[in-house]
Amino acid sequence: MKKIHIILLSAAMLLSLGASAQSFRSGYFLENYVYGYRINPAQVNDRAFLGLAIGNIDLQHRSGLSVSQFLYPLNGNLVTGLNNAITPETFLSKFNKSGNPISLDESINLLALGIANGQTMHTIELNVRAMGAVSLPYDLFALLKSGKAGTYNLGGLYADVTALADLSYGFSTHINENFSVGGRLHLLAGLAGVNLTGNNSSITLSDSKIAAVGDMDVNASGIVSFDTDEEGYLDLGEMQVRPWPIKNFGAALDLGVQYTSDFGLEAMLSVTDLGAISWENSIHAHADAKLDYSGGKIYLEDGQIATNFQEILDGFAESITAPYVGAGKRGFRMMPCNIAAGAKYHMPFWSGLSVGLLGTYHIAHSASWYDVRLGATVTPARILSASGNIGYGTFGPTWGAALNLHLGPVNLLAGVDSYLGRLGRVDMASLAGDIGKKLGSVPFPVNKFIENVHLGLSFTF
Repeated sequence: MKKIHIILLSAAMLLSLGASAQSFRSGYFLENYVYGYRINPAQVNDRAFLGLAIGNIDLQHRSGLSVSQFLYPLNGNLVTGLNNAITPETFLSKFNKSGNPISLDESINLLALGIANGQTMHTIELNVRAMGAVSLPYDLFALLKSGKAGTYNLGGLYADVTALADLSYGFSTHINENFSVGGRLHLLAGLAGVNLTGNNSSITLSDSKIAAVGDMDVNASGIVSFDTDEEGYLDLGEMQVRPWPIKNFGAALDLGVQYTSDFGLEAMLSVTDLGAISWENSIHAHADAKLDYSGGKIYLEDGQIATNFQEILDGFAESITAPYVGAGKRGFRMMPCNIAAGAKYHMPFWSGLSVGLLGTYHIAHSASWYDVRLGATVTPARILSASGNIGYGTFGPTWGAALNLHLGPVNLLAGVDSYLGRLGRVDMASLAGDIGKKLGSVPFPVNKFIENVHLGLSFTF
């Protein structure tokens, strides 16, 4: 059981260090933010714009897990939270009962074109995106730490990784002096995708019995496919690379509305990435497994199960029923989508100063999260707008800052939605030998974090 502890703990740690589509939220508070229509499709720019190659780059990572949840100082040394000296109450208090999400979202804009005149706007974008989300259930950590008699629900286990190309067209317009509406249609081409859903899985422990139910779906799609044997099991030796043609397609829709008052107040509501992709699965598998083990006395103490664990594993493997694996089976998978609501108020004594509030809810199965921010912006002239914000959400306290420069036709934007927080360092030489020596010590985030680095370059005309 200790080996299992180590494996699961290591996997959680790696995921927390590694980390859908999101926009640069600090940009909402800026004046003259060219790409604000990504947050609210109802935005209408005053001028046309063009972005090429590096027009808009978002690098976003979030983790609801942290090193500080697993390592504790004790008598001058570091011990894991599974150590007997760390109480279950202390260890488990740092985990969220509704799920512990980790996510990443990388977006590189290849082309962005906007035709705008202050009354209407048309936009065309081509992006390459990579998105990932993982959620680990609270009961997994409760099982590892406590191991007390009872039932542990592991159905919240979830993972989804997607790489895609995104071609979108957007239109927004003022319908009167106070209201504007807009929408964007995304045509999606799935390059690769893996999805794992835990469904109704659980483990029940008592002093004389272990009962487990496994119910899991796995789908994988992309440029790699496998053949199967006569019984429907994967033949890993028959792998084929299929870079073309792409057979995974889908669509998504963004919708937004914006209200602008006569006394300096702006308010908006939007829904983005509402859609799905149809995947041709190169691997499609479902497994049901049941285990009812009563192989002798079972001792439960601090997460340890004293019995013949290999016999349990063998029995569980043999209990898997009706696994099926096949290529060519199609299935729809929903895109992670977002709901955003915001408001900004321009001060009556100086229109160059504004305050704002933005709330975002990201819907991604059991890896969903929320983020609420309060910001202030100073725009002393049209060429310069600077903003800062603070907030709180699923991943804890956060802050952001952004700077927008208009230098003639050149528009430059740089900012962060937060940063990694307090960093520690690990000596790679002790983990990876000679290769580790070359790497030296590598920094890593100690606490939960949300990090987004945003760089933008466009040309207005």
